[in-house]
Amino acid sequence: MRTTTRTAITAAIIISGTAIANDDANLLTNPGFEDPNPANSALPIGWNAFNLSASDYVDINDPDAQVRSGNRSIRMRPATGEASRFQGITTNLFRPDGSDLYDPDYTYLGGDVTVSGYYLVPEGEVIMDTIVGVKLEFRREPPNFSIWGAFEFALPENETDGLWMPFSFTVTDQMILDVGDFPPEPTSVTVLPFRFFGGDFGPGTSPTGTVYFDDLCIVQGTTAGPCNDADFAEPYGELTFFDVSAFLTAFNAMDASADLNDDGMFNFFDVSAFLTAYSAGCP
Repeated sequence: MRTTTRTAITAAIIISGTAIANDDANLLTNPGFEDPNPANSALPIGWNAFNLSASDYVDINDPDAQVRSGNRSIRMRPATGEASRFQGITTNLFRPDGSDLYDPDYTYLGGDVTVSGYYLVPEGEVIMDTIVGVKLEFRREPPNFSIWGAFEFALPENETDGLWMPFSFTVTDQMILDVGDFPPEPTSVTVLPFRFFGGDFGPGTSPTGTVYFDDLCIVQGTTAGPCNDADFAEPYGELTFFDVSAFLTAFNAMDASADLNDDGMFNFFDVSAFLTAYSAGCP
C-alpha cells in the first residue's frame, strides 16, 4: 500500500466568498479553550500542547491577558531556543476512554472543510522571522491514524495593533482530489494552530511577536450564509459598506428583513440592533 503526506502552504486569507465557520456546526471540542482538562488544568480539554508552558493557557485575570470571549485563550510567545522553535496546540489527543481522538470527524469528499477563528498580536509587537498559522492534518481511520495529507495556512498579517483579527481557511474537495488516490481514505482531521522559527538563533535573526488564539471553529460542507443580523449583503462572512447600504435600502422600503427587533415597526431600535451586530463583527 502506498502512503503519502502532501503539505500545501498558502499565505492567502480566505474570508470573502467563503463560509466563515459557524458555531452551530462547529465540530471542535472546547473551541474557545474555556474548559480546563480535569486531568491537567494547565491544558484545555480536547487539546494537547507542543512546547507551551502552563501560563500560555491564558486566564482573563492574568496580567496583560488577551482574551476575545469568555475567560481563556492560548498564547504562543517568540522562540528563545531549540526547545521552543516549534509551538502548537492540537486536537490530536485521545479521549479519556481511549476510544477515539478529539480530532473532528471528516467525510471524504463530503464537502469543503473550513477552519476559522481569531488571533491577536499585542499592540507594538510584530511577528518576525516566524511562520504562524494553522495546519490541518487529514488522518486515516483508527487504529491507523496515519496522516493521509496535510495543508498549512499562514495568518494574513504579522501585526494586529492589539485587536482580534478573524481568519478563515478552506480545504476544498478539489484540493483533496489533487493529493491523489492513496487509500484508506481519511476519516478525521487534526486542527493545529502553530508557530515555527526555522532560522538560526543570533543577533538580527531572533523571532519576535507574541500571538494569541481564541474562538476556533471547523465545519465541513457548510453553505455560506449571514454571520449575524448585520450581514445583509454577499459575500457573507464579512461586514462592509455594502451591508450598511443593503440594510438602509431594506429599512427605507420597510422590508421585514430590516425589522431586527421583530416588533412590526421600523425605527431607531432596528438601527440600534443593526449597529450593535455590525460592531460585534463576524466570527
